[in-house]
Amino acid sequence: MLRTSWANHANTLRNKRSLILAVIALVLVLGLLQSRYNVYTPLHIQKGVASQSPREVAANSTLGFQKLLALSSKPSWRTRGLEVAARLTGLEFTIPPQAQNSDELIQAFQNISADRGKKVPAYGSAKAWLAHLDLLKYVVASDLETAFIVEDDVDWDVRIKSETRLVSDNVRAYSGVKEDDPTPYGTNWDVLWLGHCGSIITDDMPQARVYPDDSRCETELYSGWSKRFLREKLLEGHRQVQPAAMTVCTFGYGVTKRGARKILPLLTKGGDEAFDVALSGNCRDQKLKCIVVNPQLFNHYEPPKDAGYLSDVHVGDGQGEAADDSSFEDTMGTTGNIMKSARCEALFHETCMRPPSEI
Repeated sequence: MLRTSWANHANTLRNKRSLILAVIALVLVLGLLQSRYNVYTPLHIQKGVASQSPREVAANSTLGFQKLLALSSKPSWRTRGLEVAARLTGLEFTIPPQAQNSDELIQAFQNISADRGKKVPAYGSAKAWLAHLDLLKYVVASDLETAFIVEDDVDWDVRIKSETRLVSDNVRAYSGVKEDDPTPYGTNWDVLWLGHCGSIITDDMPQARVYPDDSRCETELYSGWSKRFLREKLLEGHRQVQPAAMTVCTFGYGVTKRGARKILPLLTKGGDEAFDVALSGNCRDQKLKCIVVNPQLFNHYEPPKDAGYLSDVHVGDGQGEAADDSSFEDTMGTTGNIMKSARCEALFHETCMRPPSEI
């Protein structure tokens, strides 16, 4: 009788213990699910967004995107300059680990469509192309609603948040975003191209949205192949929101979740000279919906060429050898078309706009 009583008591304790463990497990699972939800909550319902106007959301630490992502293979003067410029202007970048693609993979990608008579990227361009694809895979895997991707040598104006408030106002107006949609740029686009090295303006393109911005580089101080379009087609002291048209260089571009998912299958086929050219071609062919702000808000910073600077892409493409990265740490370079460089202000307390040119 006593043995049976202790057996019943033991069973009761085991049941209670099992129940307690089950409750603890349930709490942990719910906590993990809640944590996951908080990380990947869509931008338009993130805490605090609903209480702010869209233009103020566009001036937060991620410029209204769910994340600012920097493409970088290793720490260097590029990332250290990015860090201090971000700190100066109140921005928060994430640098995801970058896959170190093998020579065999890069060479295979170079030749992926050679048998179809397509253009083949040079080695350095193919390596950079794969890096962009890897970062877009990160966007998809992280389930981000929006992300803004920059290259690690990017630069911007110290007034970037004032600029993105204007971008928000005018991209929303251009895209016909509804008044009750609190997202800073809407989401009816695949690519929002804010950092580039030129985009054409033609009379037959859809109506652009022109707006004043006194931080814009003056046309005669502009350096780049698209300077004549600014001179002939755009009011001084103004930018415009327009469709992407022969837009090149991916210094900084936003993607929506839908856009990232569309870009990947389109651009994993290779078949062009570089990632930006292939992206622009798919915008032109309307396989992607691409919006450009022209002229750009982001450009790349370059150390002095007479100090031995040559970009990693150009080195990879066989255009020469660069000096050791350490030689660029304390020497001020230049940034094209950015009136008040955040990098140069943070590092040297100077402006450093590249001399004007037509190329």
